[in-house]
Amino acid sequence: MINLWYDERYWNATKYERSVMKQDVVRDVNDKPVSQLVASPRLTGPEKVVINTIKSLELAGVNYTVNENKYRNNLMLQYDNRQAQNHARLESETCIIGPQVWVFDENGRYLARNPDCYHKLIAPSKWVSDFFINKWYLPSHVIGTWAVGIDEYDNKRDIQYDCLLYTKRRSSEEVQAAKDFLKKKKLTYKTIEYGLYNEEEFLELANQAKFCFLVNGTESQGIAVQEIMSLGVPLFVWDISEWWDMGERWVVPASSVPYWDDRCGEKFYTEKSMSRTFTKFNKKLKAGEYDPKSYVKENLSHEVSVKNLLSLWD
Repeated sequence: MINLWYDERYWNATKYERSVMKQDVVRDVNDKPVSQLVASPRLTGPEKVVINTIKSLELAGVNYTVNENKYRNNLMLQYDNRQAQNHARLESETCIIGPQVWVFDENGRYLARNPDCYHKLIAPSKWVSDFFINKWYLPSHVIGTWAVGIDEYDNKRDIQYDCLLYTKRRSSEEVQAAKDFLKKKKLTYKTIEYGLYNEEEFLELANQAKFCFLVNGTESQGIAVQEIMSLGVPLFVWDISEWWDMGERWVVPASSVPYWDDRCGEKFYTEKSMSRTFTKFNKKLKAGEYDPKSYVKENLSHEVSVKNLLSLWD
């Protein structure tokens, strides 16, 4: 039994800023159209975390309340000024906080400096857990690594083209290099850029692709990527090995795909290794050797997620 704490205002501002008006064509800084997608309101990452957490609890039959101190255990999915006020009214030993915590703002720094005021601070993946421990010097026993549950799709693959190119927070030069590579290989592809799609469209395009070429920044969990995996779409990943978002002082090992094994696809790190890695990837792809759907089921399903969450309260 869990008290969930969150506030829709946490994600509504982000949704407003990233929504594209229906009559608009998305344009770049030179006023050139870069997408013809007609965007509808889309789920943001923080909203998806809340929705999928609730789904996991309900599928497992776990009782919960929302923003009500009814049960002993508390899960504060967000930590901003509003939730800090709620936190002050709760017993520290019952509170698990995260994963939506930004340790570089006032509230996040408070948590980093006062590990006795909560039971666990959630890291959505191992590299984030290592970041909390090695850069903020938090004791390892207060860090809980937990990934929100991912939907398992009972889908039949509907292959209509070769590659879905998914881009997020990477340079225009890198994205263009990926496009040039696909053209050189004479592969048909469609491009989706983070923030410029709706969920239904995204899942449909992913299910129609033989594989996904992932050119994105580091991910703390990577829910959208894991949804692609859950459809059974193998990934060809131009990975990143370090997180540099806050400058050299805070650099840590990281990844674009923090949840991964050989069933999911292939990774490479430099443009020079792209072609060589793709040769290996394409051979195994044609042989049907990848099975990302089974990886999601074993490691990221709602069933697995809720068990891991409940274990954080020992």
